[in-house]
Amino acid sequence: MPKRPSAANAATPHPLISNERLQHLYVTLLRAQLLRTRNRLRKSSPSLVAREAIATGTVTHLEDDDWLMPIAGDQLAALARGHKLPAILANRSLAGVLPEASNVEARFAIATGYAMARQGGKQVVLAFSGPGVQSLESLHTAMTYAAQQKLGIVFVIETAGDSELSSPAHTDAIGICGIPVDGNDVVAIYRVAQEAIQRARRGVGPTLIDCKPWPLEPATDPVSRLEEGLERRGLETRRLKERTLAAFRKELQAAQQRRAR
Repeated sequence: MPKRPSAANAATPHPLISNERLQHLYVTLLRAQLLRTRNRLRKSSPSLVAREAIATGTVTHLEDDDWLMPIAGDQLAALARGHKLPAILANRSLAGVLPEASNVEARFAIATGYAMARQGGKQVVLAFSGPGVQSLESLHTAMTYAAQQKLGIVFVIETAGDSELSSPAHTDAIGICGIPVDGNDVVAIYRVAQEAIQRARRGVGPTLIDCKPWPLEPATDPVSRLEEGLERRGLETRRLKERTLAAFRKELQAAQQRRAR
């Protein structure tokens, strides 16, 4: 079984992450959680991890020329990419966001093809599986090809806590680097994604980020956990949270009014 990270290591922001970057992560994470809460009544597959933490921790590394392959119907990655609510809620085509595909096999195959078309550049494609990945068998072809060609792509999957899909027993045959991470810890995800995306840009090849439900007591909510880390650095979050909430509600109201016209 993959080793569960200690509470001290996972919950404490890394000293190399600046205060400014941590505050940016906090605002993005909070906005993504607000959007997920708004959409919670919409039909979606259950997830054991906080998708707002996954989207925030990975997507915030992307640059203008990079692309992401979102989960069908999931708007959080687009929000983390920096797109505004009116465009997201209107289901428009968005810069840096590939058209949705209905299943993980199609998403990984399309993302791999897109990375192949851009081979030789510094662009990175980030592809999300969605919840409930129990085997890599159906994803083997896309990931093996990406590894053989050393494509600039990062695959992000969501698995159960006792899964070992990112272990060498599963990834060596594919030729891909697998990294398990606490899927409810945005700082841990951010650090892992930073390494994976840097590898992709250098032409080293793809990485498989395996997001798992490793809740840390007493706080399992990713926003609360990041707040605790910021406060340990002496960064006050109450006013920043209030401003973020107010701005999000105002932006959401404007988007809803625009759609009603």
